[in-house]
Formats: sequence, structure tokens, C-alpha cells
Amino acid sequence: MGDDARRGFSPRFFLSDQPEQTRKRVSSGDRVQLGREDSHHATRVLRLRPGDVCEVVAGDRTVFQATVERVGDQVGLTVGRQATGADMGAVYRHQVGLVQALARPAVMDYVIEKGTEVGADMFVVAASAGSPRHGGLGEERLERWRRIAREAAKQSKQTRVPRVVSAASLTEALALLQEWAAFHVVLEPEAEDGLCDLLAGTLRPAGAAEDGLRVSLWVGPEGGWQAGELAALAAAGACAARLGRSILRTETAGPVAVAMARLALGDW
Repeated sequence: MGDDARRGFSPRFFLSDQPEQTRKRVSSGDRVQLGREDSHHATRVLRLRPGDVCEVVAGDRTVFQATVERVGDQVGLTVGRQATGADMGAVYRHQVGLVQALARPAVMDYVIEKGTEVGADMFVVAASAGSPRHGGLGEERLERWRRIAREAAKQSKQTRVPRVVSAASLTEALALLQEWAAFHVVLEPEAEDGLCDLLAGTLRPAGAAEDGLRVSLWVGPEGGWQAGELAALAAAGACAARLGRSILRTETAGPVAVAMARLALGDW
């Protein structure tokens, strides 16, 4: 039995990561298999063996217990009972997206990992005036962030892997989120309203009995947003809010903001 299983922790895998599983409705008693990357992690890192128990999340975010039947290049599983209640893990009523101004690679890795752990549904990495001029937003870097989000979602028992996309400018980021129909909040240390008060006072009264609110949180680069960027965001209808009394680094602000938003929306 793997070390995690000995400690009572059942590792989680997303069947939506495997293209051959995405069109199938999964039910108890089905036999499924993990993709090669997950299979390698299951056998080489977690050291799962036949008979060990894990969890699988189907494409519709339904969580099942599963038992390892065979190991190898692709691990085979038998789907067991459907999880309910707290066993499902992190289930949220509302969606919280994080727009993070592009920063240094190590900073971005941290933001994606910790932001996923506290429940971000979506990341938009946007080039800003204060972003570094090296590193960029190439496909290789995007794929790295998507892998980080996927692994963090497994570890933190999310029921979905957050989407990670890039935008070459703030205008492009706003266009991406226009379809998402988000309520935009720009994080600014000098803002009059605190984030919790703003969200609780603006969104919750209007949608107290409503699920499916969507909020996007905008975090600037090291050094903050420039005046022209703040003006453009305000013109697009974004509100400004501060996180608290202290000034947070850009890599800290995003994950903290997501957690605070979940709390303010009664979704933590």
C-alpha cells in the first residue's frame, strides 16, 4: 500500500484529464484507466498497488472512490461508491477568477499553486506595464502552469482543475472575461473599501439565494498597476478594494484575495 494510503489520505485523479474518458458518463462498477502521466505518478511517486484505494473525479465533477486493479503504463481502476458531503472535497457555489499581472516565473508558479489550493476557478495571466520583459507568455510556460494547477487541484481535493489562460494586455484580459460575466475587483492598497465588505455588501444582498455568482480579482505586478491601467479598469466597470491594513507582495495578494472572496461570499 502507498505511503499516502497508509496515512489515510486517498489520492485524487481527474478523469477529465484523459481524453478517452471525457465523453463517458462514469458510474459505480465501471472500469476506467488513468492517463500515462497520472499512472506514472500513481505507481512511481505514490507507489499505489492493486487493492489500494484512490478517488476519481468524473467530467461532471462527480467524485467516486476507486480501487486499483492493475498497474503499469496505464493504471486500471474499478469505480466504487459515489462520494457525498464532506467526502467530495472542495465544492463551491460561486466562481472566483484571478487575473494576475505577469511576474517572475517563480512568483507565477507560486500564485498558480496556492491560488488553486484556496479555490480559484480560473487564472488569467495578463501582461501589464509593470511586468518583466523576459519570460513571456509562451505555450511552454502556459503548459507548466496548467500542470501546476492540475497537481494542486488533486492535492487540495478540488472537484475541478482551474482553467489557466494568458492575455497579452489588460484589454485582452477584459475581453476574455466579458464572456465570463464577472464582477471585477481591482486590488489596490489605497482603496476605500475592504474586499470582504465590498463583496458582502454588493454581491451577497443581490444574490443571497442565488448560486453561480462570478467574481474576478485583479492583482497588479510588483510595483502595482499604473495610473492608465487603473483608469482603463475603472472605465470597464471594475471596483477597487484593499485586502487589509498591510501591503502584500504580488505572489501573496492573489491567493489571499481568493480565500477572502470565498469567505465573504459564504463559500469557504
